[in-house]
Amino acid sequence: MNKKIIILIIALLPAFGCSLPENSRLEFSFHVNEVEGAMPSYQVAIWLEKLDGEYVKTLFVSDYLSYGGFNVEGVCPIWVNKSQWGKATQEMVDAVTQATPDIGSNVILEFDIPKSEVPNGEYKYFIEIHITEDYNELYSGNIEIKDGGNESIS
Repeated sequence: MNKKIIILIIALLPAFGCSLPENSRLEFSFHVNEVEGAMPSYQVAIWLEKLDGEYVKTLFVSDYLSYGGFNVEGVCPIWVNKSQWGKATQEMVDAVTQATPDIGSNVILEFDIPKSEVPNGEYKYFIEIHITEDYNELYSGNIEIKDGGNESIS
Protein backbone atom coordinates (compact mmCIF):
# COMPACT_ATOMS: atom_id res chain seq x y z
CA MET A 1 0.00 0.00 0.00
CA ASN A 2 1.22 3.51 -0.78
CA LYS A 3 2.25 5.03 2.57
CA LYS A 4 1.50 8.63 1.49
CA ILE A 5 -2.24 8.24 1.40
CA ILE A 6 -3.60 11.59 2.53
CA ILE A 7 -2.09 14.95 1.76
CA LEU A 8 -2.74 17.57 4.42
CA ILE A 9 -2.28 21.28 4.15
CA ILE A 10 -2.92 22.81 7.52
CA ALA A 11 -3.48 26.53 7.74
CA LEU A 12 -3.48 27.71 11.32
CA LEU A 13 -4.96 31.13 11.73
CA PRO A 14 -5.10 32.17 15.36
CA ALA A 15 -6.70 35.56 15.53
CA PHE A 16 -9.29 37.32 17.57
CA GLY A 17 -12.73 37.31 15.99
CA CYS A 18 -14.46 40.67 15.79
CA SER A 19 -17.44 39.59 17.88
CA LEU A 20 -15.59 37.24 20.24
CA PRO A 21 -12.48 39.06 21.53
CA GLU A 22 -11.83 36.42 24.17
CA ASN A 23 -11.41 33.67 21.55
CA SER A 24 -8.67 32.60 19.20
CA ARG A 25 -9.56 31.09 15.84
CA LEU A 26 -7.80 28.12 14.30
CA GLU A 27 -8.47 26.89 10.78
CA PHE A 28 -7.37 23.50 9.48
CA SER A 29 -7.74 22.71 5.79
CA PHE A 30 -6.79 19.50 4.07
CA HIS A 31 -7.68 17.21 1.19
CA VAL A 32 -8.73 13.59 1.74
CA ASN A 33 -7.34 11.38 -1.02
CA GLU A 34 -8.95 8.11 -1.98
CA VAL A 35 -7.01 4.92 -1.26
CA GLU A 36 -7.19 2.45 -4.12
CA GLY A 37 -7.78 -1.18 -3.18
CA ALA A 38 -8.66 -0.50 0.46
CA MET A 39 -11.77 0.22 2.50
CA PRO A 40 -10.40 3.02 4.67
CA SER A 41 -12.23 4.35 7.71
CA TYR A 42 -10.74 7.86 7.62
CA GLN A 43 -11.46 8.42 11.31
CA VAL A 44 -9.83 11.69 12.36
CA ALA A 45 -8.83 13.31 15.64
CA ILE A 46 -7.28 16.78 15.96
CA TRP A 47 -5.89 18.03 19.26
CA LEU A 48 -3.49 20.47 20.91
CA GLU A 49 -0.64 19.78 23.33
CA LYS A 50 1.82 21.97 25.16
CA LEU A 51 5.37 21.81 23.81
CA ASP A 52 6.34 19.46 26.67
CA GLY A 53 3.76 16.90 25.43
CA GLU A 54 1.01 17.65 27.96
CA TYR A 55 -2.44 17.15 26.39
CA VAL A 56 -4.48 20.38 26.23
CA LYS A 57 -7.67 19.96 24.20
CA THR A 58 -9.36 17.91 21.50
CA LEU A 59 -10.62 20.17 18.72
CA PHE A 60 -12.23 17.64 16.37
CA VAL A 61 -13.18 13.96 16.38
CA SER A 62 -15.00 11.99 13.69
CA ASP A 63 -18.47 10.84 14.72
CA TYR A 64 -17.79 7.09 14.88
CA LEU A 65 -14.48 7.57 16.69
CA SER A 66 -15.96 9.85 19.37
CA TYR A 67 -19.00 7.75 20.21
CA GLY A 68 -17.34 4.36 20.62
CA GLY A 69 -14.74 3.82 17.92
CA PHE A 70 -12.11 4.96 20.42
CA ASN A 71 -12.59 1.55 22.06
CA VAL A 72 -11.48 -0.28 18.90
CA GLU A 73 -7.81 -1.20 19.23
CA GLY A 74 -5.60 0.38 16.57
CA VAL A 75 -7.93 3.27 15.67
CA CYS A 76 -6.13 6.59 16.34
CA PRO A 77 -4.28 5.07 19.31
CA ILE A 78 -2.11 8.12 20.06
CA TRP A 79 -5.13 10.41 20.45
CA VAL A 80 -7.06 7.79 22.42
CA ASN A 81 -4.15 7.47 24.87
CA LYS A 82 -3.44 11.22 25.16
CA SER A 83 -7.05 12.38 25.49
CA GLN A 84 -8.29 9.59 27.78
CA TRP A 85 -11.48 9.91 25.75
CA GLY A 86 -13.28 7.21 27.71
CA LYS A 87 -13.47 9.69 30.60
CA ALA A 88 -14.76 12.60 28.48
CA THR A 89 -18.08 14.16 29.47
CA GLN A 90 -21.02 13.92 27.07
CA GLU A 91 -20.90 17.71 26.74
CA MET A 92 -17.27 17.57 25.59
CA VAL A 93 -17.96 14.73 23.17
CA ASP A 94 -20.89 16.60 21.62
CA ALA A 95 -18.87 19.84 21.37
CA VAL A 96 -16.06 18.43 19.21
CA THR A 97 -17.75 15.67 17.22
CA GLN A 98 -18.49 16.15 13.54
CA ALA A 99 -19.08 13.96 10.51
CA THR A 100 -16.15 12.01 9.07
CA PRO A 101 -14.69 13.95 6.11
CA ASP A 102 -15.80 12.65 2.71
CA ILE A 103 -13.28 10.85 0.50
CA GLY A 104 -12.00 13.16 -2.22
CA SER A 105 -13.12 16.27 -0.39
CA ASN A 106 -11.37 19.47 0.54
CA VAL A 107 -12.05 19.92 4.23
CA ILE A 108 -11.99 23.21 6.12
CA LEU A 109 -12.48 23.07 9.89
CA GLU A 110 -12.65 26.28 11.90
CA PHE A 111 -12.50 26.45 15.67
CA ASP A 112 -13.16 29.36 18.03
CA ILE A 113 -11.16 28.55 21.13
CA PRO A 114 -11.77 30.44 24.38
CA LYS A 115 -8.59 31.90 25.89
CA SER A 116 -9.75 30.40 29.19
CA GLU A 117 -9.22 26.93 27.67
CA VAL A 118 -6.13 27.66 25.56
CA PRO A 119 -4.26 30.74 26.80
CA ASN A 120 -1.67 32.56 24.73
CA GLY A 121 1.45 30.49 24.16
CA GLU A 122 3.16 27.95 21.94
CA TYR A 123 1.49 24.63 21.21
CA LYS A 124 1.77 21.58 19.00
CA TYR A 125 -1.21 20.49 16.97
CA PHE A 126 -1.71 16.85 16.00
CA ILE A 127 -3.91 15.28 13.36
CA GLU A 128 -4.23 11.51 13.56
CA ILE A 129 -6.06 9.70 10.78
CA HIS A 130 -6.98 6.03 10.87
CA ILE A 131 -6.76 4.64 7.37
CA THR A 132 -7.33 0.90 7.60
CA GLU A 133 -6.77 -1.93 10.09
CA ASP A 134 -3.80 -0.92 12.29
CA TYR A 135 -2.54 1.74 9.88
CA ASN A 136 -2.71 5.37 11.05
CA GLU A 137 -1.08 8.59 9.85
CA LEU A 138 0.04 11.30 12.29
CA TYR A 139 0.71 14.91 11.27
CA SER A 140 1.93 17.61 13.64
CA GLY A 141 3.32 21.10 13.76
CA ASN A 142 3.88 24.04 16.05
CA ILE A 143 1.66 27.05 16.48
CA GLU A 144 1.78 30.20 18.57
CA ILE A 145 -1.43 31.71 19.87
CA LYS A 146 -1.07 35.34 20.88
CA ASP A 147 -3.00 38.57 21.30
CA GLY A 148 -3.51 40.45 18.07
CA GLY A 149 -3.32 37.18 16.18
CA ASN A 150 -0.89 35.93 13.64
CA GLU A 151 -1.15 33.89 10.52
CA SER A 152 0.96 30.86 9.85
CA ILE A 153 0.85 27.89 7.55
CA SER A 154 2.19 24.49 8.45
